[in-house]
Amino acid sequence: MSSYKINYEQLRQQPEIMEMLSALERGFEKFGIDFYLVGAVARDVWMSGINKIAPRRTTGDIDFAVLINDKGLYEQLKEYLVKEENFQPTRENAFVLIKDNTEVDLFPFGAIEDEDRKVTVQGTGYTTVHVPGFKEVYEANLPQIELGGSHTFKFSTLPGIVLLKLLAWDDRPESRRDDIKDISDILNHFFDMYDNEIWENHHDLFEKEADLKLIAAKVMGREMKKIAVRNEKLYSRIKGILNTNTDYMPNSKMAAIMTGYFGNTIEDNVLLLQQLKQGFTE
Repeated sequence: MSSYKINYEQLRQQPEIMEMLSALERGFEKFGIDFYLVGAVARDVWMSGINKIAPRRTTGDIDFAVLINDKGLYEQLKEYLVKEENFQPTRENAFVLIKDNTEVDLFPFGAIEDEDRKVTVQGTGYTTVHVPGFKEVYEANLPQIELGGSHTFKFSTLPGIVLLKLLAWDDRPESRRDDIKDISDILNHFFDMYDNEIWENHHDLFEKEADLKLIAAKVMGREMKKIAVRNEKLYSRIKGILNTNTDYMPNSKMAAIMTGYFGNTIEDNVLLLQQLKQGFTE
């Protein structure tokens, strides 16, 4: 397991979140719940924290995937955090708690999922969430971060982040365009963040391609495949998303969104996505 040490400033977070993280950790420890960091803050760990690359987009939300094998345990965790740690529930979303003006999303996965990879919990507003890929990312040898010298927890790999964001966008493309922008940000800098691994284990790609960004996209596809093949339905779904966005250029909604990040053409982005797909399907 890889391990990294970073501070709050590197992560672009204020030290005031220390108490919130401590409260969460007390809850997770009390109920024996394993967890890992996902979403934009996990992206920030890799980009600004470890590689000193400023992401284009900032977020105030912190997302955790929490391993739950008993539905009642998730309700107990939330009840504890509200009653004992002064988190505030929200009426709009049963998976969101707020503490010290910070929104924390707790996505349950594990045996609590139904056959469609959905979890439904008690509460008001948004009470059902799709969590495909969370279990597979969790099982893929997660790295560990020590934050501010006082908090240690696991966080998603870069291929895991891209995989989860791709699925989240596909679930709600009308409201999740930022996920594609985050994927674009990662692909744009992936070679620099992953160069040692690429040179050591993917040197075959340099024989046919000179564009480092295209090489990196194919490597991303290969690394995503290692996660997705753990579940046949997950692999097929990711493959289908990539096929839909590369088979007929004018219909690539993903490539169209990416133009807003790169300032290029749909054709340029379809080429990048084709490399991602080739790595994923080879």
